[in-house]
Amino acid sequence: MYQNFLILSQQLHFGRAAELASITQPALSQQIARLEDNLGVKLFIRDQRQLALTPAGIVFRDGIAKIISNLDQLAQRTAAAGGEENMAIAIGITEYASLPVLAGAMSQLQHAYPSARLQRQEILNQLQGTALLRAQIDVGVGVVLGGPDAGAPSSPEVSSRLVAASPWALLLPETHRWAGMQQLPLSSLAEENIIVFAREVNPPVYDGLVEACRMAGVTPNFVFAATQSLFGIQLAKDGMGLMLGTSFVLGAPPAGMRAVRLEGLPPLAMVLNWRSDECRPVVKVFLELLLASASRYDDPQATM
Repeated sequence: MYQNFLILSQQLHFGRAAELASITQPALSQQIARLEDNLGVKLFIRDQRQLALTPAGIVFRDGIAKIISNLDQLAQRTAAAGGEENMAIAIGITEYASLPVLAGAMSQLQHAYPSARLQRQEILNQLQGTALLRAQIDVGVGVVLGGPDAGAPSSPEVSSRLVAASPWALLLPETHRWAGMQQLPLSSLAEENIIVFAREVNPPVYDGLVEACRMAGVTPNFVFAATQSLFGIQLAKDGMGLMLGTSFVLGAPPAGMRAVRLEGLPPLAMVLNWRSDECRPVVKVFLELLLASASRYDDPQATM
């Protein structure tokens, strides 16, 4: 019940919270009603348009999150005292992007902790705060449009930091008429066939791109939406269209291709999320490695 309350306090939407909690919406509503009856206070303000926490709800959210976190830490310390320290780290990630600082930090962790085991879960940045509080993941690596404020976890129990950002570019053949350009206007998306990532890969980023184009009066000519970045790049190489992406996706251009910077879109940002009171040494070392790698990150597209 308490974990489901935390999910609802983050999502502020019964439908989304019920889906994340793997229960029906009526069952979640009943749980919250019983909790409010037991406490003798209202935790949420409900109307037809929005759901919000009451002042009592905010106090209860912060307190319950702390209690659950303390219980998780107690379990970890107990296991470590018994010689059974958990060396597994669950990472929330979106794998379509080749996140720049992640691979190096993972390799360094393996050298420092040979028994460490990294487990991947496909979780968008907007859901990582809840997943961290529920101990479903230990570290979240999110991809957002325009910076961490676009989807930062709302709980004070979760810390968030921008670790890398990249402008957008179009991958095109070296023989293309735009190959000699240093940058292209946003209107270029309407002038050529464009290969883009599928909306299902990251709905908030996709919708943000479409909205940015709409605000600029541009209707992109998207001819194919790829769920695998390598397939989209191959289509661009084969002449189906120009590939829209950032260095997180495009990487170093293949032979015979060039990435030309595209103006007018917010940058794509990589955000690191973790529990503010994280105590496991192996997780803390991994976070330190990620942040150290981020401090050395240099995006080649940023200087196009």
